[in-house]
Amino acid sequence: MRAGVPPPRPGGQTYMSRRHSRVAAATFALLAGTIGTTAAAHATAPPVTDLYVNGAGNCSDAGSGTLVSPFCTIQAAANAVEPGQTVHIAATLAAYAPFTMSRSGTADAPITFVGEPSANYAGVTEPLVKGVPTGSSVAITVSGAQYVSFADISAVGLNRSALQVLGSSHISYDQATIYSTGELPVTTSSGTALIDGASSDVTLSKDRFTQNPGWAIDAQPGASGLVITDDDLEVSGLGGIEADDVSGVTVTADSISGACGSAVDITGASSGSIENVVAEGSGESPDSSGFCKGRGTSAEINVDAQAAPNVQSDYNDVHADPYGSDYVWAGDAYASPATFTAATGQGVHDLGGDVSGNLVQEGAPTIDSGDANAPDEPATDLQGNPRVDDPLVANTGTGDGYVDRGAFEFENPLTLSDVSATPDEGPAPLKTTLTTVVSNPWNTQGVTYGFNPGDDAGWPLNSAEPSATWTYATIGHAYTVAATAYLPDGTTRTATAYNAVNVNAPGPLVPAVTDSTSDMQPDSASFSFPSTSPWPITNNVVNYGDKSPTAQFAGNETELNHTYAAPGSYTVTDTVTDAGGRTETATAQVTVGLAFVGITPQRVLDTRYGTGAAKKPVGPAGLVRVKVAGVEGIPSNVSAVTMNVTDTGATANGYVTAYADGSTRPKASALNFGPGQTNPNLITVPVGQDGYVDLWNSAGDVELFADVQGYYTSQDSASAVQSGFTASGPTRVLDTRYGTGAAKKPVGPGGVITLTLPPSYAAADDVVLNVTETGATASSYVTVYPGTGARPTASNLNFAPGQTTSNLVVVPLAPGGPTTVRLYNSAGSVNLIADVQGYYSNDADSPYVPISPTRAVDTRYGTGAPKKPLGPGADLRVKVAGVGGIPVGATSVLVNITGTEATASTYLTAFGAGTAPGTSNIDLVPGQTRPVLAAVPVDNGYITIQNAHGDIEVFADIEGYSG
Repeated sequence: MRAGVPPPRPGGQTYMSRRHSRVAAATFALLAGTIGTTAAAHATAPPVTDLYVNGAGNCSDAGSGTLVSPFCTIQAAANAVEPGQTVHIAATLAAYAPFTMSRSGTADAPITFVGEPSANYAGVTEPLVKGVPTGSSVAITVSGAQYVSFADISAVGLNRSALQVLGSSHISYDQATIYSTGELPVTTSSGTALIDGASSDVTLSKDRFTQNPGWAIDAQPGASGLVITDDDLEVSGLGGIEADDVSGVTVTADSISGACGSAVDITGASSGSIENVVAEGSGESPDSSGFCKGRGTSAEINVDAQAAPNVQSDYNDVHADPYGSDYVWAGDAYASPATFTAATGQGVHDLGGDVSGNLVQEGAPTIDSGDANAPDEPATDLQGNPRVDDPLVANTGTGDGYVDRGAFEFENPLTLSDVSATPDEGPAPLKTTLTTVVSNPWNTQGVTYGFNPGDDAGWPLNSAEPSATWTYATIGHAYTVAATAYLPDGTTRTATAYNAVNVNAPGPLVPAVTDSTSDMQPDSASFSFPSTSPWPITNNVVNYGDKSPTAQFAGNETELNHTYAAPGSYTVTDTVTDAGGRTETATAQVTVGLAFVGITPQRVLDTRYGTGAAKKPVGPAGLVRVKVAGVEGIPSNVSAVTMNVTDTGATANGYVTAYADGSTRPKASALNFGPGQTNPNLITVPVGQDGYVDLWNSAGDVELFADVQGYYTSQDSASAVQSGFTASGPTRVLDTRYGTGAAKKPVGPGGVITLTLPPSYAAADDVVLNVTETGATASSYVTVYPGTGARPTASNLNFAPGQTTSNLVVVPLAPGGPTTVRLYNSAGSVNLIADVQGYYSNDADSPYVPISPTRAVDTRYGTGAPKKPLGPGADLRVKVAGVGGIPVGATSVLVNITGTEATASTYLTAFGAGTAPGTSNIDLVPGQTRPVLAAVPVDNGYITIQNAHGDIEVFADIEGYSG
């Protein structure tokens, strides 16, 4: 080792661990200083050995530079430091001002400047000294000084050198980043680090040089004893190292890349050596528009004729760019190590590989092929890593054979990855196994491991194996787990898993199932499973309730979609298991079915005129097959239709039953009539697979006509507004007898009422009205239709003078238009009444499920109620849940209500909960039998039917439900 050059730092410490050692030493010094102060009353205080600089702290350049009251500037410390003292410079976010060091230490008591990381600023690793962009100021100037060392203090020059050593000796500058910015003239002799001709015994070691407009290191004529070792020079200017007339220049174990000119340039009366260097050119043409433009080309190693006899060059790895040569020696260029050695005898062990700096891969020829006896060969590489023997590569170097060429030793490739905890979530206390995956290509023995579970209580967990157990006692989320491998050579490897472990509060496993449906896909449902547990959910088994295969998955964030083969209500069951081995079950009821599409009424049957059937009355036990699917714009794949069926000209008391063609005829009735009456009734009936609906007449002859007002489908139709039903009433919106919703007067012949619905129906696609006529002066009919567009030819109410007739009507509303409907009277004068029963909307998400008409109540026979008439003002609670498979969760039902044998003029009102709403569904007189379809909200599985006056027999058939 050259005299005056500090020995290399101890091997086995990483760069950061050396910093931590210095911080610990500084802390110890502070404590020692405190103890010394306490003892001052009894003994002489020890001499000051440490000064401090902290530009971000409570500093003063007029002070003494203690740790408690540090200097603000490095210059203040440089002016005060004495031989044997160490100046500790704290890193801050701001750069320090340039300073000049002119004081000297001695061989036995050198002066040391050392950079310390700051605990106050994240990401700050070492102090930075920055030059000024104008004038002659450089970042660090050493002028006329001796025995001074600098470590871990980075410097940047602005259009100037970053470091200048002028007339000084025994100077070392180590372990720093040093660079210049700006554009220096191409011909300048000013390097990023400049050593003038009056300086000697200067060492630059373990430094990183970047962004160098001129030479990275420029030693001027007259300098001597220059050691450049273990440095990484990423050059972007003239070249790497220039030494002109420098005696005793040693270039050892450096990595130099990207120079426009030479990596090493030794000229004039120089002497020295170039060994274990990796040099690679820029690859850029001097004629290009890049940084090297106009700078010319040279060799990676250039030694002129005067210096050549006094310079030894060997064990280098040289790879020139395409525009230069590997070597120019004594004026002659050589394109390869072989030709260079053959002509000069130099470079006997040189390589010509394409290896750049620290990008060495296993098996590279630079590994274990250097000269361990090279002058000033360091015991550790630039990063402080020890020299190691790669067992997979033959040792071709000299000495101990473990030295790699360049500034970077290829270290043991042992790595850690994929740190994990098993289990990684659960209730406190949570016992886990911490594991790391080890890659050990060298099969290194004696590796030990340490784990940090991240909870401030379990560090370190030491283990001979790459796993350890730990029990988390404290509830907390996102614990970060880290693993460290300790290699026998003193180096370490680490791996970290961020936010790896969640420790939850103890608690039960609570399963849950939620569902949602859409009118655009009414036969499908979406399910989510927001189950909770302090343990992870490891398994879900979902039974959809329709005998289809179960679904299985882990976790509780999965959303599943399922399409059912048939409309109905299904119980979905989720059996949940967590990592604690617990199993619980949750259920949810989902209703899937059909969506409604309202249309302008279309007549599909009229036996009076031969429309849709033969032109003749339907006889006793007669059947009319009515084609509805694919007729008058109705799609061919509909599942059910809503149509207004009217009887007239009956010759006997009878009833009509409606059902899907091809199915068994139910016992329920859709329309009841007697001779001389004209009775309409809205029905919703399933459609057979062949597209037909059957109408069966029980007795006598009767004319029938039917108008389709809408249809139900399970298919997604982009061209139609598909809706679900919401029961919202009943609410009276029109009564011409009292001036409600229109003028207080009957509607005359050809008269039209425009009825504006309340704002609450603005989102409705179709509105459901119970329309009643009374006081007619002539046989007539009423048509109810949208507030915009032409009036259809179909009818909703047909009646004779003196009749009071009501019927349910579904009226489409104009998309985006006013919420208005119109009511047209054909002949005579008549009073009209309308009650809103509910509405269809694509926001409702309540699919409709048609069922085979099923009788829920019949007071004549004691079905679903006592066997007696319903008295005046009496309520009849009708249980609908369970009828025809209707679930408890149904929100509304379509029910065909029939009154008969009334002892007085009366009316019936159907509703859900609470008191009667003051509306009516059907009006009857003694001796009359009439039905009406009603859309009724369901209250805990029941609906209520109230009779206004006298006694009356009531029976009701359920046609379907929504839920």
